[in-house]
Amino acid sequence: MTVSALPSDAPPAAAATPAEPVKGGAELLAHEYDGIREYDNPLPGWWVKIFWGSFFFAIGYGFHYHFSGNGVSVHDAYEAEMADVRAEQARRALGENVTEDGLQKLTLDAKLMADAKGIFALRCTPCHGEHAQGVIGPNLTDGYWLHGQGTLMDIHHTVSEGVPAKGMPSWKMQLSSVQVRQVAAYIGSLRNTNAPGKAPEGVLVAPAP
Repeated sequence: MTVSALPSDAPPAAAATPAEPVKGGAELLAHEYDGIREYDNPLPGWWVKIFWGSFFFAIGYGFHYHFSGNGVSVHDAYEAEMADVRAEQARRALGENVTEDGLQKLTLDAKLMADAKGIFALRCTPCHGEHAQGVIGPNLTDGYWLHGQGTLMDIHHTVSEGVPAKGMPSWKMQLSSVQVRQVAAYIGSLRNTNAPGKAPEGVLVAPAP
């Protein structure tokens, strides 16, 4: 038995309406949803330019901060600013005169010593090693001293004035007065920690009681 799919009086299916050009060059697209049709409008030129500009900027930004090693992160910038603040606070607290007691106080401030360790790593490791174990310069962690008796004031003088005959620069010309104190205090905190490294040089000085 044959069944007709459509009654003989059913209207023919509507053919798809072709895209219609409209004023301005945009076309009215053929598809329709719930009686709504849309124009084939291109994205505005300013939007496309911003998109591609943002895309290439993101590539450059990522390379600069994550691969080149030249970028300073927000965290690093913050830590640098806080180090400056701590140094200024230390300068005001210690006054202009450098004393053994004042340098000793610096050794007790963990954050200032962390800042000093960073300065030491940047300025001093080529000659004294990462752990102050000695490379070209002497081992700073044993009980032997080439200049002075190993007091904090002696260390401060050596850091500040340098040892031109041995090729050590005067760091007071490159560091602030507070940074010189910080480095001296940091080196003082390493006394008699005896990191494995260069053989002792100078005179053995008994540790302070």
